Amino acid sequence: MSNQRKQQPEKISADCPHCGFSQLESAYAKSTICRRCSQPFSIEKLLAKEVSSLKPPSFFDKVSKLISRETILEVSCFSCQATQQVSSAAESTLCPKCGSYIDLRDFKITGPFGRSIQTQGEVFIGKKGDATSQRILCGSAIIEGRLRGHLLCTGIVRLKTEGKLMGAIESESIVIEKKSDLEFARPLKARAVEINGTVRADVHCEGRVTINKHGNLTGDVHARSIVVEKGGIFSGNLHIGALPEEESAALAEPEPTPEEPAVEPEPVAPEPPPAAPASTETGHLPGFAPRSTVSPPQQKPGLGKGPIRRFGAK
Repeated sequence: MSNQRKQQPEKISADCPHCGFSQLESAYAKSTICRRCSQPFSIEKLLAKEVSSLKPPSFFDKVSKLISRETILEVSCFSCQATQQVSSAAESTLCPKCGSYIDLRDFKITGPFGRSIQTQGEVFIGKKGDATSQRILCGSAIIEGRLRGHLLCTGIVRLKTEGKLMGAIESESIVIEKKSDLEFARPLKARAVEINGTVRADVHCEGRVTINKHGNLTGDVHARSIVVEKGGIFSGNLHIGALPEEESAALAEPEPTPEEPAVEPEPVAPEPPPAAPASTETGHLPGFAPRSTVSPPQQKPGLGKGPIRRFGAK
């Protein structure tokens, strides 16, 4: 825990115990005032609760890890996306490409927790867990409680809970377990989505969406393909093909326009200095006819090749 305290961010999320409003505060502050209800509360007590909410691996987990054989895992760097192979018994490593520190520990959240997490291990949010972190980066995740932050996962996210999730999830793969009844306030983004329970959400999938038996999906789906097995239910709008981000990028990119032919400007002879000030009504010199105001791009090619003509000359 001492290493985790040294690496904590300068800003942390603090939830008001009076009204539940979440706001960012300095990690070194001891107390603050809620910006919604103007009630003071202690940040130190909140951090103490977060420390108690973060549980270390149990004795059973340690014994099972010792009994199980050592395996090789492939992890990627969050900074440069470079991949490497590490031992399953390792707790940390360094990226061979950019030298960034990569945490490999598992985190178990069993209560209110608001600090950021960056690990290639597993993040487990228990039934009483409430993750309000602004950003959680992990290798895999199991969610049985509440998520109100932003979860980025390079592996599989498994959800087995009920209610409305206010957080955003972006993952390589998302699996909705059986007996789940979820409503997502933000779109789900993944390369593969598998649904075994009841889900109400907008899904943005780069690959395939699979609705298995007893699965029920309600919402808009943007995916490359979709499979609804016998017994599965899908209700909503289906968009097969480009994702919304790709469509918006295509719309934002201007189409190339054909080059217009070069227009030769009309030669104009130098004019003598004016003998009298210009008229305020017509805006031209006395004794001279008003000149044409056609802009060069509107002229046709070939104009101006004849002899020079002076306007107003007798």
